[in-house]
Amino acid sequence: MSRRRKAREIALQTLYAEEVSGADWRAAFNDNVERRKPSEEVVEYALRLVETVMNEKADLDVRIKNRLENWALERVSVVDRTILRVALAELLYCPEVPTNVIMNEAIEIAQKFSTADAGRFVNGLLDSLAREVRGS
Repeated sequence: MSRRRKAREIALQTLYAEEVSGADWRAAFNDNVERRKPSEEVVEYALRLVETVMNEKADLDVRIKNRLENWALERVSVVDRTILRVALAELLYCPEVPTNVIMNEAIEIAQKFSTADAGRFVNGLLDSLAREVRGS
């Protein structure tokens, strides 16, 4: 597993715990780091993703809502919503990461942590969001 994949999974699990249980995200992050024992590089990138999502959640949600057709953001599963937030945060705030890498990683993570249809759902929304924010 790549370092960035580990970081994305730590970010996903941290943000999921924060949203579902209302746990302090810092405590959830520290628990994830303690369990996984990742490299410092992984910890730094995961922290960057979590902090970005937490700081920009309102804007990320508005952008995602604007792309949902006949569907409320609140009806999207917490896992899928969190995957979309992390990927959109990368699209907006991590210009050094190629668009196709962000999208492929989000799809694979969705297939791993969500339902069988989640990959297609995430792909469709991210494709639209990527064109909006990166023009690609």
